Amino acid sequence: MIRHERFLPEQDAEYLREQGFFSVQNLTTPEDIAEMKVQLEELFRKRSGEKEGAYTDLIESVDNTDSITSPQILNPVNYAPSLRKTKCFQNGLRIAKQLLGDDAFCLFDLAIMKKAKVGVATPWHQDEAFRDPRFDYRELSIWVPLQEVGLENGCMQFIPGSHKIEILKHDSPNHNLAATALECVDSFDKSQAVACPLPVGGATVHFPRTLHGTGPNLSNAPRIAYIMVFNLPPKSAAKTRTFSWRDPQQTVAHARRRSWMRRGGFFITLWRRLRRGEVGKHLTARYLLQRSSSILRKGN
Repeated sequence: MIRHERFLPEQDAEYLREQGFFSVQNLTTPEDIAEMKVQLEELFRKRSGEKEGAYTDLIESVDNTDSITSPQILNPVNYAPSLRKTKCFQNGLRIAKQLLGDDAFCLFDLAIMKKAKVGVATPWHQDEAFRDPRFDYRELSIWVPLQEVGLENGCMQFIPGSHKIEILKHDSPNHNLAATALECVDSFDKSQAVACPLPVGGATVHFPRTLHGTGPNLSNAPRIAYIMVFNLPPKSAAKTRTFSWRDPQQTVAHARRRSWMRRGGFFITLWRRLRRGEVGKHLTARYLLQRSSSILRKGN
């Protein structure tokens, strides 16, 4: 039973359930966003998490980080813990609990920067295609731009109702197995796409099977987005399934992550999750061991 205060009006929550996405115009304040932007810009400047395989390129996985045009940082909260204290995060968690239930928690977060004029498009994809198929993930993602966004600088675009279909076939963009991103290669009607421009303080919310993507950044300023992925505690998948596109990937980030975990990163990762109160309450020993084993072997 959901006991907490609701954030979304019921008609908006129903729209999200029916269409698979929704735009929130006032997730947080411009002041909150400004503080987050300062923190994340500093993390990008320092390339935080690079040795751990957390700092990489959105599309092309390259050794020369000077050539990266769309850098991303996996779990920036590891390097800026105060992100969990922002109004943005607290309101995001309220939405997650409203839609998923009281056990909802943030499984991970992500920051993506598309540099001015050169930041590339994010291919159409379903988030669940990136997940470990041995588990069932009941999740939603909240995408928060740290500046006003429109088509020129890469606002989110969604295919309405696509969250109701199965996971479509994905592949590495241009069959480049060194690429970090995945791209949906099944057929779907892109003409149905709905763009979601947002003001500062706005956000989009979507489910893991909702097809979505963003265009390149054609503007004169960098475009930064902060993504929070909320889940109910993952459970072992009800039926066996495989995502054939995950195993062949051989990215620089995967190699760095695998090496770091083998050098003791496993214990640092466990300590971070313990510090945030996630172990036991949200993440079972089975989940942690299986995911850690996968990262130690393959890096993902």
